[in-house]
Amino acid sequence: MMEGAPEVANNQQSSKEDYLIRRANEALATDIYAAKSWLITAKSLFPQSAKIQFEAYRLEKLSRNMKEAATCFSEIFQNFPDNQEIWKEIDRITTSLRAEQRDENEELLCQMFKHIPEDLQHRLLIMTADHSEDTMEHCKLLLLLLNRFPQTTATHGPRLVETLLTAEKHSHPGVAVNEFRKLLAMEALPLLGSSSVELNPRLSLRLLCKAVEFYFAYIQQPQDPHIAKPWDKLFQVIELIGKKLGWELSSHFATTWNQELYCDRLQQYASAHSGNLCEEPVIRQLLISSIVVLMRILNEHATSFSNDEHSYCLIEAFVQPLLAPEPKVKKRKREEIAIAVTSDNEYSGSGLPLAVKLYDLIHSNEILQRESLKIIQQMRLDAWLNPFLNDLAMYKGMHHDLLLRLPKETNTLSAQLRLASTCFFVKDYKSMIEYIMLIANTLPKLEGKTSNCLTVPAVRHLHYLTLARFPVLQYCCRLLLTAIKDNFSWANANLDLAIGHALVLMQIDWPQEAPFLHILTQKILSRRSFSYPLFQAYVINVDILEELMYLWMDHGGGVVLDVAVNTGILQNRRISTRGADKGVREEVRQTMRRQAARDGVDHLDELLQRFILNEKEALLLSLIIH
Repeated sequence: MMEGAPEVANNQQSSKEDYLIRRANEALATDIYAAKSWLITAKSLFPQSAKIQFEAYRLEKLSRNMKEAATCFSEIFQNFPDNQEIWKEIDRITTSLRAEQRDENEELLCQMFKHIPEDLQHRLLIMTADHSEDTMEHCKLLLLLLNRFPQTTATHGPRLVETLLTAEKHSHPGVAVNEFRKLLAMEALPLLGSSSVELNPRLSLRLLCKAVEFYFAYIQQPQDPHIAKPWDKLFQVIELIGKKLGWELSSHFATTWNQELYCDRLQQYASAHSGNLCEEPVIRQLLISSIVVLMRILNEHATSFSNDEHSYCLIEAFVQPLLAPEPKVKKRKREEIAIAVTSDNEYSGSGLPLAVKLYDLIHSNEILQRESLKIIQQMRLDAWLNPFLNDLAMYKGMHHDLLLRLPKETNTLSAQLRLASTCFFVKDYKSMIEYIMLIANTLPKLEGKTSNCLTVPAVRHLHYLTLARFPVLQYCCRLLLTAIKDNFSWANANLDLAIGHALVLMQIDWPQEAPFLHILTQKILSRRSFSYPLFQAYVINVDILEELMYLWMDHGGGVVLDVAVNTGILQNRRISTRGADKGVREEVRQTMRRQAARDGVDHLDELLQRFILNEKEALLLSLIIH
């Protein structure tokens, strides 16, 4: 009977505890003070009861008495550290403390935590981190500890970094964007960087490179959860860790982002250290800083051209010829390379020249070139850089280099446009026409608008062409028309053919090409005849038709026109429109009327597309002079 006495006593105590808790809960619905009285009585009768103390804590929370709740919680944590209920509550508290957005209950827990004595807060967070079996949870709790108690960074910071590196190595080998790297780049390094903790330079550089690689990988392919302003966060890490490495450039990453100013600063640094560009500390900070700035410029450059409606392709476009020598003052103002955009896009493409300068900077000697290649491979930047390298070759006029690079991408419209453009500028017209035919076969469905700025006053003109039907077709027609202009020989046996093709092609650029029409009509007038068997198929512009009609009339010159029949390109048959052949004269007049009636009715894009696809041999005859 004596052996069962303790068990009976425990049951009796438990029954009394439950009775007091039940009475407190019953009173809570109508009188909170009565509920508290019951619990005060219970605590005095059973001071070692975790159940009663936890109930008192719960009641203070319900009453929103955060200071009293903190006192109750502290007593429980100190008196019953192994209690399962208290650890569940600790888990809720730490989760609330880490939450970026909190609900009402989580906010209350955070407020309550503030009233817990600091030494107890510190102890609680350390014990919680050590208590955690999950590595990620452990790291997050250590970060919480460091945020709450920065003075512990020297003790726990290196431990946190080592844990993150080890965990990543085992669970995410070769993957830059992962949960452990994210904690390292976004939380651990800013904390360590802003602390007074001394870091091993080799480790600091390794951690910085890991952060750079993380942000580069994320920015190339954003993933959930969303990271706000990743470039600003990356610049902060470079500033803080760079300062620990003694980098002269680190402070610049704390300044407001401005492409031109950042590029100038990097070039100034390179110039100031031109005599020691082979030294490891100089190379390392110059290359990492320059590559980060270069990638940000390229990212913003690409973002400025990316939208749901349009995409763009950099091509070489056309410049206004100098009709007379320019005065020296004006010549200095003439732009070397103009960059324009076909669209309503307000971006000027100014990022490209800056990116070219930085790329040249990191390749300005053999050591920089070799080391930059290592970093680019380590950071997996090839896919990001390859489109830029095409633009760089275009920017520098490296046409033969482009002809080697681009054929690997000929299945894309952008590559076909660049190849057509490049072939034009190296005067390989046969290949140019082949690429233009490929383009004409796969014109985009999106219509877009033609541009008035395909020709600008400059020594060279680079143009971001909208990849839409009309802009692409306009550019192809302009390539062909300009090639015809450049190869005009008034003694050429195929001169009429060249003039006729020019009349067809200039229709999409009308009225910009009106001055050239005047040159053509003057030549037709001087020759007294014009024959173009493709006339009825492709010439419908009213203004062009009126000019030709005027030449045909007696008071306009009485020019002989062979435009009334479609007899084939290589046939030289002339039909007189003067004298007795009144039937032919009427046929010409009716032909002109029919052609004029088609203006605004026929789809000009379809007509010109058909012309390019069907008249390849005729176009070659007008371009290749035998």
